[in-house]
Amino acid sequence: RAPEEVDLIILGTDSPDYITPATSVVLQHKLGARSAGTFDVGCACASFPTGLAIGAGMIATNPGLKVVLVVGVYMMHKLTDPNDPMIFFYGDGAGAAVLEPRETPGFVSSASQAGGEYHRHWGIYSGGTFEPATVESVNAGRTTVKILDRYPPEINHEGWPRLARRVANEGGFALGDIDFIIFTQVRKPSIELVMADLGLPMAKTHTIMERWGYTGSACIPMALDDAIAKGKIRSHDLVVMVGSGVGYNQAGAAFRMP
Repeated sequence: RAPEEVDLIILGTDSPDYITPATSVVLQHKLGARSAGTFDVGCACASFPTGLAIGAGMIATNPGLKVVLVVGVYMMHKLTDPNDPMIFFYGDGAGAAVLEPRETPGFVSSASQAGGEYHRHWGIYSGGTFEPATVESVNAGRTTVKILDRYPPEINHEGWPRLARRVANEGGFALGDIDFIIFTQVRKPSIELVMADLGLPMAKTHTIMERWGYTGSACIPMALDDAIAKGKIRSHDLVVMVGSGVGYNQAGAAFRMP
């Protein structure tokens, strides 16, 4: 698709170019997509499946939307403290998908869940309106990403299977019908535990964190692209995406591949 054919850009990230304006409008300018409306989705690493669900819903209710570009992008290393031992964890990346209306819709279902009690566990806590950036907060490193408290392991080990089951229930399909499932690329052992919980073989998922680190909002489209390139996902496959990010936000979406 040519940039001028794009009607809407939905961009998910928690490492934006600016606090405001939205990074999606910057992308619109760089692409030359002059006809496109834009907005950002800000639920961290759950942003990409959230953006897919929003885009599919908007296409279904707005006949004027013919081409929707959904993007996930992550450059958290620019917002890290160079003295933080966790700096190795963050990788840069971007991925995108184009949604278009079809006689047989590819979108099947979606679901989301959140746990706001964890909002002070991991994030960037100075530089917004709660605590504007000051010389003191910058010098103290509070304008960089920090892990203040560790999440309990069950937040993903239990949250991901619950969300996958909700997506399946909403879509009217069984877990065994899933051809492929992609998770946020944080820890491979977590994915192995969840796949066992769901009763699915590891052959039905894919990991990229061992090559590119944690790429946050970009990791699901990156893993999707890599799996397609390796022939693991084929036309008409039922693919489920389950993402989770700081906040705590979790989102899932199911699509039938074109």
